[in-house]
Amino acid sequence: MASAPTASQPPAPQTGPRYELSVNSYDRASTMVLALLALVGAAVTGLAVVFFSNKFSSTIEPIAFVPVEASSPNANQGLAQDPEPPGAQDAPELAEPELQDTLDALSMMSLDEALLSEEAVDAAEVAGRGEGLGDARQAGPGGDGVVERVPRWERWKIRFEPKSPRDFAAWLDHYGIRVGVLGRDNKVHVSWDFTKGAPKVESAEPKNYNLWGQTIPADGPMPALTKDLARKSQILQRGPIALLFYPKAVEDRLWTIEQEYNKFKDPNKVRETVFTVIQGSDGYKFQVVDQKYF
Repeated sequence: MASAPTASQPPAPQTGPRYELSVNSYDRASTMVLALLALVGAAVTGLAVVFFSNKFSSTIEPIAFVPVEASSPNANQGLAQDPEPPGAQDAPELAEPELQDTLDALSMMSLDEALLSEEAVDAAEVAGRGEGLGDARQAGPGGDGVVERVPRWERWKIRFEPKSPRDFAAWLDHYGIRVGVLGRDNKVHVSWDFTKGAPKVESAEPKNYNLWGQTIPADGPMPALTKDLARKSQILQRGPIALLFYPKAVEDRLWTIEQEYNKFKDPNKVRETVFTVIQGSDGYKFQVVDQKYF
């Protein structure tokens, strides 16, 4: 008799350790290195963005109000408050006649009678006189600006010691400063644009440059460099003295810098202000180095 087949036994479970994912020291070190590289890269990228944004962007400075200096000491003045115009209280009451009455009166008058007599002229002058004393304003400086105790271009001194004649010419072109000579023909001969090839030359009447600041370079290498540029522009032969003509925008800038440095905030207390020129990566800047007061 055949025996029944025995049932297969299930495999015995493994008693050893199962495989598990684990982090070793090599993985930790590589992860830390990658994180540090990411942080350093982000920092370098941020610094590069800040550097290039500052390099290629210009700072916008607020425009300060600069009063225009005047030299006329004459002005009107008043003595009292008087709302009425002078002469109004003494003038007779005038009634506008009808047009027909005026024509009839003129038709009956001769030419001599129609002309005003001396008595009529005197009466008109008396009618225009009054007892008003003005509006109590004191005498002003006149003109369109203010009178400063020492004129600006007499109390300002600009000192610049460039590294080369080319730097001096670049500074002039940067601010639009012109080299001029007062000619023997009573004209002003000026030149500019020294770094753009042949400089431009102009002969004009002195009144055309009345609004330009005029100074004689008298400190350091500036006089010799100014004469060299005038000689190369062939205008030094017109006269013996070479000047520097500063445009109105430079005058406004110098006045603003002077007021920022002025401890009294009053230009009439300043006797002398000495500026220097600083050359930087973004151009040339003025800076006050000394200031003397009354």
